Amino acid sequence: MKKTTLLLALFLSVTSISAYADSVRTIVENSESITSNVQQNQISNQSLEADSLTLDEPEFVNSYCILTSDSTYTALPKETGIVGPHKNKTTSLLGKIGKIADAASAIGGLGSAVGLSANSSKTVLSGVKASMTAMSVSDVADAASALTGAVGMDIIFSGKASSFNYKKNGQDICILIKAENNEYDPHSLYRLVKFSTTKKERRIQWLQIDSGVIDEDAKNKGYIPFHAEKYGKQSYLLTIPSSCIEKGEYGIVFMGVESVQHIPVATFSIS
Repeated sequence: MKKTTLLLALFLSVTSISAYADSVRTIVENSESITSNVQQNQISNQSLEADSLTLDEPEFVNSYCILTSDSTYTALPKETGIVGPHKNKTTSLLGKIGKIADAASAIGGLGSAVGLSANSSKTVLSGVKASMTAMSVSDVADAASALTGAVGMDIIFSGKASSFNYKKNGQDICILIKAENNEYDPHSLYRLVKFSTTKKERRIQWLQIDSGVIDEDAKNKGYIPFHAEKYGKQSYLLTIPSSCIEKGEYGIVFMGVESVQHIPVATFSIS
């Protein structure tokens, strides 16, 4: 009788443990399912937020606008720069580049990229100034950027800060860019960079980045990854993840340049 009772108790114990394990397994599976659904809903909500924007496209091609709400934005300033030798710790390159010989040396191999001869030092000196270009986006897809000639050197901007300041609020930053059309991969058209700065200037070492893939080395040198999608009939919406945003000076470079004389850059500060 005692043996039968013991066996029955053992059987009930094993059955209870098995049932408990099944219950725990069910709870875990349900929890994973709930987590997955939440993550999918978060992604869907992010997409819905982008789709629900009520912004008009900027009026002019090559306008760079930072979103201040779901329905408002502010145009970013455009700046000009010069190309010079790369320096990790800057002193005052802008003053040194005043000599024509130094300028020609600083530009180095850019002669072939910009279609200049070795004897055209004056042209090189005046041509290192950069300005916004309205070059067709369709031309970008068919031709290599002249900026490949500047690889390894710095693009330098006078002044320690942009005239536009954006206060960091812990959220993603969205930038609306009006192009001639939006049929091309924006990761091949644009570079988002964080400048190194001194009291007198901002600079970024120009890198060759294939297909807009920002690896760790590029990130360490100031290149910022971003998400991009079409917006409206001929614009792009660039989203900078909040995890990549910190205080500093930033610029958006358009890759479609005819020569190094035309380096389109929109700038902004994050405080």
